Amino acid sequence: MTSAGLHVTRTPARGTRRGTVVAVHGMMESGPTLHGAADAWAATGWEVLAPDLRGHGRSPRWDPADQLHAGDRLTEDLVAVLDELAVGSGVGADSDGAGSDAGSGSGAGVTEPLVLFGHSAGGGVVAAAAALRPERVAGVLLEDPFWRLPVTSRQDRAVAEQAYRDLVARQTRSLAELAAEGGVAHPGWDPAELPAWAHAQHDADPVLVRHGHVIPTPPWPDLVRRLTAARVDVLVVTGGVSPEVGMTARHRRLLVGSGARLAVVDGASHFVRRDAPARFAAISGEFLAGLAQPK
Repeated sequence: MTSAGLHVTRTPARGTRRGTVVAVHGMMESGPTLHGAADAWAATGWEVLAPDLRGHGRSPRWDPADQLHAGDRLTEDLVAVLDELAVGSGVGADSDGAGSDAGSGSGAGVTEPLVLFGHSAGGGVVAAAAALRPERVAGVLLEDPFWRLPVTSRQDRAVAEQAYRDLVARQTRSLAELAAEGGVAHPGWDPAELPAWAHAQHDADPVLVRHGHVIPTPPWPDLVRRLTAARVDVLVVTGGVSPEVGMTARHRRLLVGSGARLAVVDGASHFVRRDAPARFAAISGEFLAGLAQPK
């Protein structure tokens, strides 16, 4: 556990150590749902720390009395993780689901490259946290971040209510039923992804999902500009199924105009790493390899 109470899943680096990736999942998922990507990165020398955001997995539930904007609270939690790494205290973590409580002890923000990865809502939180600690971050890798246009930190009430109803309905079904349904809805996904996804649905806090306001309050184009001005390498990987899925043409222009790099994976949806795992592994692997090289 971190000082913020977040549960963290650790995937140890294998072979020559390159650095640390702090990987953040999207809404209604969890650290273990990033296992496929984490394992690929670990095989090339990157330790991966995947916290469960507040209201997800084994981390604390959302406090409905909390007056701070939800996206900003999630950002504060992630900044606490980065601060613990920076002072070399390590982050208490399970070792790739093995149940170990050993800390990572890497001090990654000081002695080696620290990269932040985020998917969907986790991408927005990652960008906001990195912008608060740019001196500690070598790169930011975002998989189809949940950013609105027009730019806003507020969720449509009808969207949040529907997501809440859908989650509550999923939580009435067994893990086996959910995994089977996920396989039908996403036939291209590796079946190994489905059990963790099903567990994450059961573990997600409906109160936070109903709240919905998980985009941090700083405007996301400003966050990208702040990061690139601080010489933090930013790469956004998005799907190319249609303009309605992922980054629209306007999103893409704003991103590139703000100094970020963009990779579009044809045939992939919002879940790029699951729809096109080999392509995602190649893109993210190349990005990490570049950050591991001495400047």
